[in-house]
Amino acid sequence: MSFDEITRKTYCPFAKPSRMGPGITVATTEIEKELAEHRDVVAEFFRTADERTRDGMVVTFEDPSLGATLDALVDLTRRFYLTLTELFPSVYLPDDPQPDQRWYAMIERELFFVVSFAPCYPDTSPRHTYGDLRTYFLLQPASTFERNAKVIDRRRAGIHRAFTAVGKPYSARLANVENDMFKAVMPIDPLDQHIPWWTGEAADSV
Repeated sequence: MSFDEITRKTYCPFAKPSRMGPGITVATTEIEKELAEHRDVVAEFFRTADERTRDGMVVTFEDPSLGATLDALVDLTRRFYLTLTELFPSVYLPDDPQPDQRWYAMIERELFFVVSFAPCYPDTSPRHTYGDLRTYFLLQPASTFERNAKVIDRRRAGIHRAFTAVGKPYSARLANVENDMFKAVMPIDPLDQHIPWWTGEAADSV
């Protein structure tokens, strides 16, 4: 299994034709150290994403423990964003985020957000990895949504119905929250319960 195969299995019509930039791999649990080594690759992707019409880049975390449970994924997400704040001054995390506040991280003047796929998600989740023990973070630049805004708005309800029809529902309310911090980690149950990964709270205690 690979991220390309996960993309082929998804019911999102925008995933299959996506134009991806070069990905990076984090081989160990020392994610802060390894991400720092890939700083230039990440910066170059976001610097050129719009002009090259790239839709995303994938960060692959090889160690199975990083996404084995929802709590582990929460911890990985927090560590990932905190590392970005160290590597890029334009990335920040507000102290008291609110769901109606507009927030994106930004690198090289490109706004972006993260979608995670991890082995902790059951086969009923759109973030299921089909037996792959690796965890994937898909970094999506805002420019891809600006290019496809009209099509996305027109097909949003249909996409939600398609996932629900195959037993992989997600919360449309949570997906449409303005603040991306609230949807960086998809909940398992209940579907509409946001997970405050930025506080360090365990996911099963939210």
